[in-house]
Amino acid sequence: MLAVRRALLAAFVMLAPALSPAAETDGKTGLVLAPGFEVVSTQCTVCHSARLISQNRSDREGWLAMIRWMQDTQGLWPLGEDEDLVLDYLATNYGPLSAGRRRPLPASLLPDL
Repeated sequence: MLAVRRALLAAFVMLAPALSPAAETDGKTGLVLAPGFEVVSTQCTVCHSARLISQNRSDREGWLAMIRWMQDTQGLWPLGEDEDLVLDYLATNYGPLSAGRRRPLPASLLPDL
């Protein structure tokens, strides 16, 4: 019985994010409609697909590092006064997920190579 309860709890934890109401998204880009959407949509999708945004998740510092990398290596222009709005939008709507992949298997359960 305990095993069944654990299995049900694990299933609930895995499915809970899918059961929560999804944020409203833009039909064209798929990006979350929230403050900063217009600036992010305009600034970011000039060079790459909105999918590149939605498939990545990071905190504010991580997004800033990605922006700096694009500025240093890809020719992204300075975002100026829009930078804080862009970072707020990205960190809020595409921040790290609290639940991710399972923990790695212990070495004792891995096959010998």
